[in-house]
Amino acid sequence: MKKIFLILILSILILSFKQKNETTPISKESNSTINDTLTKNLNLAYKKGAIIGFSVSVVNEKGLIYDKGFGFTDIEQKKAYTSNTIQNIASISKTLIGISLFKAQELGKLNINDPINKYLPFKIVNPNHPEIPILIKHLAYHTSSITDLDEVYAKSYILTKDKHDENEGVYDYFNKPENNISLSDFMRNSLTENGKWYSKNTFLNAKPGEKREYSNIAAALCALVIESATGQNYTSFTKENILKPLKMNSSGWSSKDIDTNRRSRLFANKEKMIAEYSLITYPDGGFLTSSKDLGLFLSELIKGYEGNGKLLKKESYKKLFEKQIFASNGTNEEYGVFIEFRDSFLDIKNEMIGHNGSDPGVFTAMYFNPKTKIGTIVLVNTDTDFTAIVWPEIEQIWKATSDYQNTINK
Repeated sequence: MKKIFLILILSILILSFKQKNETTPISKESNSTINDTLTKNLNLAYKKGAIIGFSVSVVNEKGLIYDKGFGFTDIEQKKAYTSNTIQNIASISKTLIGISLFKAQELGKLNINDPINKYLPFKIVNPNHPEIPILIKHLAYHTSSITDLDEVYAKSYILTKDKHDENEGVYDYFNKPENNISLSDFMRNSLTENGKWYSKNTFLNAKPGEKREYSNIAAALCALVIESATGQNYTSFTKENILKPLKMNSSGWSSKDIDTNRRSRLFANKEKMIAEYSLITYPDGGFLTSSKDLGLFLSELIKGYEGNGKLLKKESYKKLFEKQIFASNGTNEEYGVFIEFRDSFLDIKNEMIGHNGSDPGVFTAMYFNPKTKIGTIVLVNTDTDFTAIVWPEIEQIWKATSDYQNTINK
């Protein structure tokens, strides 16, 4: 009898302890208060006055938790920047290459362990190690030994028009519209021995696969490999296999794919816009989307990390997020396929998986916490180099979203 009584007491204690440690669901009223606090803190950041417009979206595996825009999309400050505002997202675009790469492999069109020259219409070799082939996975992990020479990569930036207003700034490396060429021609000119921009300095002394060095050109080359292997241009391949399944209806690779009335101008500062431009190497940084639409993609990445994504099979997602360790400045850094693993970002300590990006007039960040399964997107339409307080404002924005995540996670 005593034994039965003791078991009963233990059961009650265990149940009581379990109840105390279960997370209390957040009520709609409580969630609204937390969201209002984030909006207040983001407004405080915006009042620093350096950023013209930005948006923030916070998601989990089920979808959006928070999304809101701040500021404006035009120099007259008449059109509000919202979570539906569209702009290019710079290097976050590379995360779509990762998904596309494994989709092409699932379709039997390629294998990431294959040499790139198995698929390309021209031959690319490192002249310092011509006997060692560059593999597709070398492009995916930024270990291809291809490096971005400024004088070569800058040729990717193409102006939309020849004439510009006084309040539109033009970088000296921007190229005229008539210099626009195909992605394939750009790679041929840049990376093949007979190319008109070819230089041996485009290749490292390190062997392919030996050293990690971030390369935009190599990332765009990976998209060209996908094109060549599938027989389908990269734009339509991503539309078919990423955008349509996720219903990212406000996203695309050019002005033809989006509602241009919702597109933001990009700014140097409040007095000067940056002239409209596009990228020949568009897969590495030219994706156009809104924070709300990109939130659909981030939710998919969170689900994919857990093995529940819809775009790829479980095994493909496992390979996408499989950590590869690379030494850098005496420390080890971890990367997946066009994916970063971080323990901090903008001075905020946190476990994060994702990518960030910058281009003229653009700063972006997209990361999720693998433990809490909560992710944040920040899109900014203002350059980080012209005004000293842009970075402090971005840091304040990121801290506000981090505090928000911590609160809802409690």
